[in-house]
Formats: sequence, structure tokens, C-alpha cells
Amino acid sequence: MVTLVAIGALEYFGVSRILGGRTPDDAQASYAPAKEIFWVAIFFVVWATSLLAAARRWGGQLKRAIARPTKR
Repeated sequence: MVTLVAIGALEYFGVSRILGGRTPDDAQASYAPAKEIFWVAIFFVVWATSLLAAARRWGGQLKRAIARPTKR
């Protein structure tokens, strides 16, 4: 959710136009769904990375929960 808010803030303040290297007139003329696809792709990459990290943590916790305690 934080990533989505950050992406929205960057879009609101026009950072994508600055990074795009186009004049405002060119940006409006060439406006297409590609802009949204770019930001959605970034969001999904960050989201997938987060899910992967969570799955690895949960897998480790599950292994420890299932493993037999060692006798001393």
C-alpha cells in the first residue's frame, strides 16, 4: 500500500514527466496507457518481491514449527 501511495505522489507531482525527458506538450500529445502500464509494472515488481520475502519468512517459521525439538 505504501508503494502505491508513493507512486501516486510521484505521478501527482509530475516526476514521471521529468524523468520522461519530454516537453509538456509532447507528453500530452503522446499520452497513452503505456504510462499507466509502466507504473503498474513497477508496483507489481515491488509487490512480488514483498510476497517472495514474506513467503521465505513464513517457510522458515513453518519448518521450525514442524521440526522436532532436539533433545539435549
